[in-house]
Order: sequence, then structure tokens, then C-alpha cells
Amino acid sequence: MHKFLAELELELVWYKYLTSTGSRTSLSGIEFGKFAREKLPKQLYMSQILQKYFGQKHQLHYTLDDYVILAKKS
Repeated sequence: MHKFLAELELELVWYKYLTSTGSRTSLSGIEFGKFAREKLPKQLYMSQILQKYFGQKHQLHYTLDDYVILAKKS
């Protein structure tokens, strides 16, 4: 997150991590992978950010967790 904000010349003020864990039903890894490939669109823009800043190696078809970020110009 810090690298991403620095590249945008922004200073972190506050952030909150949001998750849907605990509010959804469980699927096995194989079941969820099949569901994601068949039912969810590729996350074209998020995948690029995740690959660049977080070392993600593959395209995602879903995003379960998010951050709310408040930043200001440095």
C-alpha cells in the first residue's frame, strides 16, 4: 500500500481493511475456483495493481477483501 501511495505522490492519512469473511458460506478451494471462473468477471484493473504492488502471479476473477484508503497530496 505504501509503494502504491508513494508512486501516486500521496501520503497515507487513514485506512481500514474490510472483509466479508464470516458473512458468507464456505466452499472448498476447488468449488470456489470453479464458481469464480464460471460466474465472476475477471478483475482486469485490480489484477494489474495486485501484480505490480503485491506480487500476484495470476488473473483474479474475484475480490473478497478491500481497503478503504484516505490519502492526501504530499
